[in-house]
Amino acid sequence: MMADTDPTHMNGPTKIFADDPNVDRLFAMVLALAAEISKVDEKLDTVLRLLDRHEIVTMAEARNFEPDAEQQAARDAVRKMFIETLLAPFQAAADAIDGKQGLLS
Repeated sequence: MMADTDPTHMNGPTKIFADDPNVDRLFAMVLALAAEISKVDEKLDTVLRLLDRHEIVTMAEARNFEPDAEQQAARDAVRKMFIETLLAPFQAAADAIDGKQGLLS
């Protein structure tokens, strides 16, 4: 049963997936942390790419970096794999319940 409230709001009586609201809160927390890890991964990718071009990287260069199409595609592939890995236990449970394939498909 899907709740009407925002799942990122940790204090409400939100039921998203589990009978225990603490499990749903933990799931929301893990997803929030995963989003932050993804951002850090992109920042690291930016710095590494800039270091590959120069020996010194300024803060402005890192903040203003725009990946080209090939670089963005590589980032997108890394993010997709990260999300699939993160959600694999839920995907397996969903597949076992209804025989469907791919929450992310």
